[in-house]
Amino acid sequence: MAQVNNSPEWGPVLMTEHFDPLVERFIAVLREALPECSAREVFWGYQFLSGALTLTFAETGRIDKLSGGLCKSSDLDSVHERLAPFVAAGFRALCGCSEAPGAIGKKKRKRR
Repeated sequence: MAQVNNSPEWGPVLMTEHFDPLVERFIAVLREALPECSAREVFWGYQFLSGALTLTFAETGRIDKLSGGLCKSSDLDSVHERLAPFVAAGFRALCGCSEAPGAIGKKKRKRR
């Protein structure tokens, strides 16, 4: 699935046909859960989540090598403990920022 998702030739066809209806429902739920968040930021957040899921569940062993064995790509319990809080924080960060170019990460200021 990771290879298909990252393939310009196969990804658009297979992912659109088999996964887009589910993804569209998921994005709709995210938009309901994050009403203060612009559609643009929700879509970017989904893009980043999709990348994190694809790499994480591919279990490439890269984190094993990078961490010198401290972390294991096959340790799905550790993934379970960390991925949701990490992604949730990312969505919160995106939803709290201005849409002005160069302003990502800066909090919106309320006008008085």
